[in-house]
Amino acid sequence: MKFGKVDIWLSTSIIVLLLIGLIMVFSASSMVAESRHGSMLYYFKKQLIWVFVSVLLIITISKYDYRRLQKKDIPIILIGLSFVSLLFLFIAGKNINHSVRWFSLGGIVSFQPSELAKLSLIIYFSYYLSTRGKKLENFKSGLLPLIFITGMIVTPIFLQPDLSTSLIIVLITGSMLFISKAKLKHLLAIALSVVPVVVLMLSINSYQRSRFTHWLESLGDPLNASYQIRQSLIGLGQGGWFGSGIAQSMQKFSFTPELHTDFIFSVVGEEFGFLGVTLVLLLFLIILIRGIRVALKTRDPFGKFLATGITLNIIFYAFINISVASMLLPATGLPMPFISYGGSHLAFLGISTGILLNISRSISTGDVRNNWEEFKENRERLYQTMVRPG
Repeated sequence: MKFGKVDIWLSTSIIVLLLIGLIMVFSASSMVAESRHGSMLYYFKKQLIWVFVSVLLIITISKYDYRRLQKKDIPIILIGLSFVSLLFLFIAGKNINHSVRWFSLGGIVSFQPSELAKLSLIIYFSYYLSTRGKKLENFKSGLLPLIFITGMIVTPIFLQPDLSTSLIIVLITGSMLFISKAKLKHLLAIALSVVPVVVLMLSINSYQRSRFTHWLESLGDPLNASYQIRQSLIGLGQGGWFGSGIAQSMQKFSFTPELHTDFIFSVVGEEFGFLGVTLVLLLFLIILIRGIRVALKTRDPFGKFLATGITLNIIFYAFINISVASMLLPATGLPMPFISYGGSHLAFLGISTGILLNISRSISTGDVRNNWEEFKENRERLYQTMVRPG
């Protein structure tokens, strides 16, 4: 397979976000790194390594024909690996803040199986939806297998407990179903059935329920918001138009916990102001527009669903993280794509965006090839009509 040029808008947006992330991680984590590990560069150096790994994955996978992922065994194998790794978490997982979401590999690297599970589901859904066609109109034979597979992956993630990632997966897969040939009434029935499940989840988990109820109370009285949210709003408000400058954030002096992960957007607002926040939003908007463009322009159904799922995964994470930092949504613990500190999250973002860039590169050559074939066909038809009538 020959490839066309790399999508400059898409690739540039990703690289700029990664560079912004490096600056923000250093600024937001320097004080915590100094107090915990004796070096202001502790988290920055680890993030620098993961950014390098992510860029390497993007470059490598953008040259790998994404259609190979459509081989029947690969989506099923990925789902199986995801399910086994999620179950194994309950045996050998690392408990952090009353949640078991990571494997600790030698005490140096942490691996989060839910990242693998998300990408595996996107690949599996893309394969399934692109091969079933009108069979998707039948609920029992078309949609029920997908509901079963999704439930098989989401259940152990929720039991970690991780309600936010579970809901993200449901949103992504639901959106992919929406652009498929599934009937709207079936999708509405599935969406309505999710509501009581979420209510049940909140009733079972007192910690997540308290987060939600406290957020509802704080909407009417922002001063009554949780400590993290209040400090995040203060940081965003102090930035003004142009911000306080790089590494000049006051929130990093232990005012806001987990500043370099969940609430790094507030540091962007404090140090770069309204203009910096606008830049970040524009970069994610470019990713959304270019990702949807890739999905619309590719004639390959598998590529269309794959591009849609990958793009929405990035955008949903960004939207929710920004909404949490701005008190538009209750705290979730989801990172900001490309910007927040994190290893496995960055690695799987590199894999995902590499696939997206590969689909984009296949479009440019595909357009030329299709236009040439169409030209030859029209030329032959013209010849048969004018030169050899009858």
